[in-house]
Amino acid sequence: MTGTRLPQISALAVALLALAACGGNSSSSSSSSAGGAQISVASTSKGSVLTDDQGRVLYMFSPDNRGASVCYDECAAVWPAALSVGAPTAGTGVDASLLGTTKRKDGTSQITYNKYPLYTFTFDSKPGDTNGQAVKSIWWVVNAAGQPQTDPAQVAVASTSVGKVLTDVKGETLYMATQDKNGKSSCDAECLKLWVPLFTFGAPTAGTGAQASLLGTTKFGQGATQVTYNKHPLYFNQSDQVPGDVQGQAVEKQWFVVDGAGAPITKAP
Repeated sequence: MTGTRLPQISALAVALLALAACGGNSSSSSSSSAGGAQISVASTSKGSVLTDDQGRVLYMFSPDNRGASVCYDECAAVWPAALSVGAPTAGTGVDASLLGTTKRKDGTSQITYNKYPLYTFTFDSKPGDTNGQAVKSIWWVVNAAGQPQTDPAQVAVASTSVGKVLTDVKGETLYMATQDKNGKSSCDAECLKLWVPLFTFGAPTAGTGAQASLLGTTKFGQGATQVTYNKHPLYFNQSDQVPGDVQGQAVEKQWFVVDGAGAPITKAP
């Protein structure tokens, strides 16, 4: 989606900072309705999913871990919380027993479904749009049964200026960090402003050139699951703008792209 990629990535980074207890206290403006917002189910390109009372598609955020929201500040500017004044009500197709609310830091009530806090996406321009689906394998639409409509992350191999390296399913370059030990991420606080972990729901899958036997996962923060390859936790770099970019290569002599055999490529771009 042209013109939206940078705000999406920045929002994720700030949300991850909140997950690491470094987030701010303000939340963005979002939809609310006096007397209780109504949640319904509508048909979209991603199936029948939850929508708000204006027909906008609703999303869950995996780092919330079915608890209080960790999406604030820049994150909430891109992913506004779905708010309700009073108890939310069930529209067409919705199970009223799954509806609830959680308090945000400013005291407003965010709508939950099956305990997942719900959000809209700023770059959905009209009812039924699902442009936020699967952003960085961390934002997902939700069906009437309260289940995120997710696909496991896929890792593949593609050609770049520094050789054939690991990428996600959209061709965005993936990196490892030499400071990560024993298959665990050490990236938090300032690190997360530039590096976004590759998350997954379910076991990751191998695309073209990747070896399924080298894929794995590691727990990240509050309930999120990060993809590993040859025991290297994998990340995106925010400076990469399009598939094939390798702006993160050799940063601080600690961050490197990874080849299909699972070895870091250390040459400069």
